[in-house]
Amino acid sequence: MKLKYNLIAFSLLGGVLAACDPMEDIYDEIDAQGITITKTEKEYVLTKADYSAISKLAKKDAKTKEDSTMAGRVASDMALNSFAKGDVYIPKILPQIYPSWGKGSSVGVTYNFKEDKSETLKKYFGVKLYTLNKEDYAKVWGSEGNDFLSPAYAPESAIPMVLADAFKDAREGSFALAEYMYSDKEPVGKVLLSEDFESFQKNDEILIDGWNQIVVKGTTKWTANAYNGVSAKFSAFRTEGEQENWLVTKAVKIDDAAATFTFDLVLGHFKGNPLDVYVSDSYANNGKIVESEWTKITDSFKYPEPNPTGFTSSTNVGKYSLKNYNGKSVYFAFRYAGSGEGVTTTVQVDNITVSTLKAIVEPHNDLYQFNGGTWAPYSNKEVLVVTPEDYAAMGAPGKHNNFSSSVKADDYLPILLKGKYPYAKEGDAQVVLYKFFKDKDRGTLVYADEYLYKEGVWTLNSNIVVRSMESYLHNGKEWLFDPTIIETVHEEDYAYLVEWAKTNKPEYVDKKYGNSEFWFGASSYHKNFNIKLADRRSNDPEGKIDKDDQKATEYILKMVQEGCQMILSHNHPDAPTQMNGVDLYYKIRPLLYDGRDKVIYSFRFKSLGNGKFEVAGEPEKIQ
Repeated sequence: MKLKYNLIAFSLLGGVLAACDPMEDIYDEIDAQGITITKTEKEYVLTKADYSAISKLAKKDAKTKEDSTMAGRVASDMALNSFAKGDVYIPKILPQIYPSWGKGSSVGVTYNFKEDKSETLKKYFGVKLYTLNKEDYAKVWGSEGNDFLSPAYAPESAIPMVLADAFKDAREGSFALAEYMYSDKEPVGKVLLSEDFESFQKNDEILIDGWNQIVVKGTTKWTANAYNGVSAKFSAFRTEGEQENWLVTKAVKIDDAAATFTFDLVLGHFKGNPLDVYVSDSYANNGKIVESEWTKITDSFKYPEPNPTGFTSSTNVGKYSLKNYNGKSVYFAFRYAGSGEGVTTTVQVDNITVSTLKAIVEPHNDLYQFNGGTWAPYSNKEVLVVTPEDYAAMGAPGKHNNFSSSVKADDYLPILLKGKYPYAKEGDAQVVLYKFFKDKDRGTLVYADEYLYKEGVWTLNSNIVVRSMESYLHNGKEWLFDPTIIETVHEEDYAYLVEWAKTNKPEYVDKKYGNSEFWFGASSYHKNFNIKLADRRSNDPEGKIDKDDQKATEYILKMVQEGCQMILSHNHPDAPTQMNGVDLYYKIRPLLYDGRDKVIYSFRFKSLGNGKFEVAGEPEKIQ
């Protein structure tokens, strides 16, 4: 059985009311009195309130978390879906929309429907994002302490080991997007100081051997923040009076002019800058601050762009050269100065590093799949993974190497795709995998979208289509979906009639090519019915075509109708007689050629079961 139709519908009853119906006031009065009437509405378009009502009804029917999610999306998408279907839920809201309409009433309902994602796109749902940290690099490098990978410690060998530890319960076929730092040349040098605070638990006071917290004003301390890794945090929010605290590192012996100092920084709920950074080669290490012993180096760093309502992404502030301190021991200090009534910005400092390493390090991300019990690099042309280089090339997304609610993926990805696939063909589909910053609580996630190449432009496939004027009937007790199947005639259908004619009416088959017949008028070559009077009369050995043009046209259309009836019987030998308790109808729409134009006609049939159909109405020219 060929399944090549779409379920759509139309109003079965012909009485269409004009927009300015003089009976409307009377109908309103009847509604108010609770009297049942029979009435027809050509088209009703579901509203935002209707989608919300259906969403609530569907949630009550949900049996799984996935069902509940699908039900909830009806309201947010303003579209029905494969869980909340029109034939189930539209009849449930029609009594509220038309409270007095009774038996024989009908309405055509138009609504949005969100189709299920393609199987290719579904394959890349739930990709985990994993960012290699200091502990991961330590497993790879050992005591060398480099925070990146290199040719000697290649990603394809190092990352599977890291992912195996990170995802011990990985399911077969699951994916992870691994992001890491990489140097294409082996580093030269060593790490003199490295602190990532990973040994601390949430809200622990930052106490490290050789380090000091020096409280100058207030009582607030630097503590451990355990969100998205561990960092040292300070905030004057909800404090009383001024707060000033210096977090001072242990002494670091600088033995190479190439040494640099760097750290990562997050700023939250920005209300003024409270953080200054200092270096000293004369600090007495006595727990007392004498500012003349310190040099402020704050302006040597680039802080992340402030966010007054949330948190910035973790940003490396750049490197400060220590060549002027070569041969000396130095201390570094992070000074927070604010107050509960003034500057309250939250500061998170992480990955404090002093190093002599000489290496050009760049961010990378690669897709890995868990297959056969191991992680391995994954590459497939059906999915494009957006890289840090791509984010940078797109401009604003390169700021944090991700998209967000303010930097929308759909504003940039079509341009990226155009550059990546200059020879794309109409109808091509491409899945794109990218990073998206959701919010402070959920952080950065991996999203997958599917784009389609249409008319020279890559367009996001939203999967939302409009289902136009599906018909619903009232049977006296309830509203029911009225299924009418619209079917297009295809090349193989015309070929079926040609083959039938070769066996049953061979004298009507085109002798030269054998791909057209003139009994029904079908041509598998032209993919249409030929209703041109001159052609039909010159290929009519039995003299069926009347000399009167009108009668001849009526006969020819009748034969096309018979051909369509045969196509339905051939394609749908098991078609039921009813659906949802309502008689099932088919509309078949072939292409007809009249000698000048190609036009589409519609022929309507009622299903009698067992592959039998009866004519239900006159042929209708629709285009």
